[in-house]
Amino acid sequence: MKLPKIFTRTRLLSVILISILIHLFIGIFYGGYVLFESLTPPEPELEAPPIPQGIEPRKKEYKIKMEKSQKSSSAPLPIPIVANIPSDLSLENIDLNVSTPRSDQKIRGVGTGDGVGKGFGDGFGSGSGIELDIDIEFFGAKGGGGHVVFIVDYSASMKSGGKEQVLRRETMRVMEELPDGLQFGVIFFAGPAWPADKDFDSGISNWVITKPPANSYSTFRPKKWDRLPKIDYETANGSTRNRYKRIAKDTQLVGGTVYDVPLYMAMTMDPIPETIFFMTDGACPNNRGIEPLKKMVQQLKSAGKPVPIIHTVGLGIPNNSHLSQMAKLTGGTANFLTE
Repeated sequence: MKLPKIFTRTRLLSVILISILIHLFIGIFYGGYVLFESLTPPEPELEAPPIPQGIEPRKKEYKIKMEKSQKSSSAPLPIPIVANIPSDLSLENIDLNVSTPRSDQKIRGVGTGDGVGKGFGDGFGSGSGIELDIDIEFFGAKGGGGHVVFIVDYSASMKSGGKEQVLRRETMRVMEELPDGLQFGVIFFAGPAWPADKDFDSGISNWVITKPPANSYSTFRPKKWDRLPKIDYETANGSTRNRYKRIAKDTQLVGGTVYDVPLYMAMTMDPIPETIFFMTDGACPNNRGIEPLKKMVQQLKSAGKPVPIIHTVGLGIPNNSHLSQMAKLTGGTANFLTE
């Protein structure tokens, strides 16, 4: 067959060659693409871990940093105001307010303007405690009842003679051994007094340091007795025992030693405790120790209310007339522990 003139042999070969080259190029390109896809690993899928419900990461981090900061550095305690107040407080001027079954008579007390406030405050508790067959030992003193209060001296003088170690160890021991269900309270004192489970400086604004006579120690006084913190009973169980063990171990020591405020705080609890354990290593003036206690006991008896049995402990001292009188006045025992 004779090809048309346009399809010469040379042109036909050129078309066939170009077609072959185009198909070869397409095949190489496509084959390379398929090979590349098969050899390229898939990109990993990144998925963030779930955020815990109810906790924002930024807030959680801030809380941890605050806790570490508080453990590593404690803020300095406020300096109490020094007031030029006479150190002697006449018993005739002590302000007690105890309602009796027969009347609501109030005893008038300290006048205003002397920085001491209104005296002993709002009166005593109901005294409706329940007697339980419980025997507790604290520094060798033994007592019981359904409502028990520990008044423990955390003054700076405990640092001498190894007393601080004994103080903390024995307080931790008795907290650990409190029987289940016991209603108990713990008051720490030195110059001021405070609930053991609260920070000492939380109520410091209610205190002044009186200016004493020559050759005598400065003593703390509350500006207002009715602003003293109320002591609540705790129920002894695993949680409260552990918490108060930590408190006994970690609470700092503070300067001063006066008895009247912690005794008042204990006797105004509701109900009035059956037993008070009172431990100290020091003495205080009569008007801050035994004399105010006599006044409180007199008021309780006049109001027909029960008087707590006070067992006293003198740590590192051979005797203390105040502690002996306090125990005798309330039917308790006086115990003195020396090295």
